[in-house]
Amino acid sequence: MTCLAACLPVTQIIWYPLFGQLYVLANHLRIDRSNPAAAIHSMKQVARAVVKNNLSLILFPEGTRSKNGRLLPFKKGFVHAALQTGLPVVPIVVTGTHLAWRNNSVRVRPVPLTVKVLPPIGTGGWEEARVDEHVEAVRSLYACNLPDAQKRLDALAARKSD
Repeated sequence: MTCLAACLPVTQIIWYPLFGQLYVLANHLRIDRSNPAAAIHSMKQVARAVVKNNLSLILFPEGTRSKNGRLLPFKKGFVHAALQTGLPVVPIVVTGTHLAWRNNSVRVRPVPLTVKVLPPIGTGGWEEARVDEHVEAVRSLYACNLPDAQKRLDALAARKSD
């Protein structure tokens, strides 16, 4: 099955030892988040390549890693990619990575990770005018599949007040 699941790291990853060289050698496209126009152009290039070459696409919707492992707000790029390709979104929830690879470190530690591949979400009925709703729906799905230690604090407070 082709799906939105090539890898789009931020441009800064090329400066990480080993990872940067691997990304460059694998000819991965990188997103320059400091330049919104360039980021949009890169995403459109990626969408065309995905459709033309029948590829899958892995996106990290938070755009960066949190320091404490808690879920961050999602960027809108994955919804735009889904709209441009018409492919389903397959949420893959990985927990524990904040312990394995801490922010601002090149050292990767051996720790247990959990990977949950959730059912595909069809995007055929998605609309450009509802991008924010699609982002929040997918983010909520991720949040439901995280341990409490990685959920946003405001989400936990809201759940406890119910």
